[in-house]
Amino acid sequence: MKPAAGGIHIREDVWELTEWDPTLLWYARAVKGMSARPITDPTSWRYQAAIHDYIRTRDPLAVNGETMPTSADQTKYWRQCQHGSWFFLPWHRGYLAYFEQIVRAEIVRQGGPADWALPYWNYSDDEEPNARLVRKEFLTPTLPDASPNALADASREGPISMVGGAGDFGIDDFDVALDCLEQPTFEAGVGSASFGGPATGFHHNSGPAGDLEAVPHGSVHVGVGGWLGAFNTAGLDPLFWLHHANIDRLWQVWLNRNPAFENPSDAAWLTAVAFAIHDASGQPITFTSQDVLDTRAPSLAYAYEDTSDPLATAGLAAAGGPVTMAGQKPPPTVLAGASHSSVALASDVTTAHVTVDPTVLPTAGAALAGAGPGAGRVYLNLENITGTDNTSSYRVYVNAPEGVSLPKENYAGLLPMFGVEEASDSAALHGGSGLTYVLDITRLVERMKNARTWRDGELKVTFVQKRKGNKVPDLKVGRISLYYS
Repeated sequence: MKPAAGGIHIREDVWELTEWDPTLLWYARAVKGMSARPITDPTSWRYQAAIHDYIRTRDPLAVNGETMPTSADQTKYWRQCQHGSWFFLPWHRGYLAYFEQIVRAEIVRQGGPADWALPYWNYSDDEEPNARLVRKEFLTPTLPDASPNALADASREGPISMVGGAGDFGIDDFDVALDCLEQPTFEAGVGSASFGGPATGFHHNSGPAGDLEAVPHGSVHVGVGGWLGAFNTAGLDPLFWLHHANIDRLWQVWLNRNPAFENPSDAAWLTAVAFAIHDASGQPITFTSQDVLDTRAPSLAYAYEDTSDPLATAGLAAAGGPVTMAGQKPPPTVLAGASHSSVALASDVTTAHVTVDPTVLPTAGAALAGAGPGAGRVYLNLENITGTDNTSSYRVYVNAPEGVSLPKENYAGLLPMFGVEEASDSAALHGGSGLTYVLDITRLVERMKNARTWRDGELKVTFVQKRKGNKVPDLKVGRISLYYS
């Protein structure tokens, strides 16, 4: 555990910690202490998880006859997670920061160090051979003193194997890809991709996910599965908080990559929406996006030990980068083609065809050739994905050849089904419209044009189930569309 420096607590890479490092040992003790509190206590483990989402009939820890928070309290403080929105990142940052302070207060109450900070799970670290594994501290049933280990209480889908005491849940290159860090715009326009998501108001429902929210965020949720695989139970798993600490860290990594990679400057994002939560003493407070921009501010007081650029294109900040998006909104998009009916996703391979207007599609790669920020980009939209199987994910390929293994040159992206069940429930806050993903396929189309394998009038989309779900397949894509900017 690193000591706090000038009041700033240091969040460390969990795989850089020694076995049962004090950071993990005290985390386990704090989880146990918080779990002993009633669900009516805002600093209890279950109350903190319910802030993300809560469905009483699916609460695995529900006790018949227990006293619950009032309806007014639940409405104000529970089911607040922001998804499919440009508030995804700032809301989760505030959520984690105040949770961290609650955990630290419990650790201090037990006589532990006031320097404690959440570790982060950097599963995309190619230099750490165990990075994608779940550490043994989250799997072994007891602590070093033989007392029960609260970090291992969560229900999870795996592991499929054990490696030196750590758990292999099948998380792979597709799940932890960092293509999101190359997305130049924070905010999405209609039909276009973005790093942070589309402009919305308070948004505890479905919508087009930002690139970071899709992968690695959603894919790692699905990869671990169990409680972590559903909105309404995710916060019950102690791994949730390490996973989201890494997502929060990647936001800072993205900002560091290029001076032109900027957060929104609109008041609608900065200050218009205030989120209600409780502090470490259980007192109600609110925060806005503007309040959480600086993690070193006194209200947050943390920093990451490593926010270096992990991509082969590292050094964009020094070089000025390939884009100049500063202060600009996403360019408008034009619909080039769309499917006329929904597409049911099978348990293995599904192929769909979309007619494209060849007079509309631009020369892909214009932005890459210096034609201007956002120009010539091509976006594949997979809209209104509905169903109940939130344990699956699908690889997507564009114009892949028939009768051969699908080549990586045709790979467009990954569709994790995290939250699809909640997003498909018409009676819930998510409204039944399902999940929507936008894949930036500009480089893919450019390669195809150069290889003369791109067909201007037709688009073939192939879905390959990467991770088998636990249910009979009932997933369907409402519409497949192609946009350009």
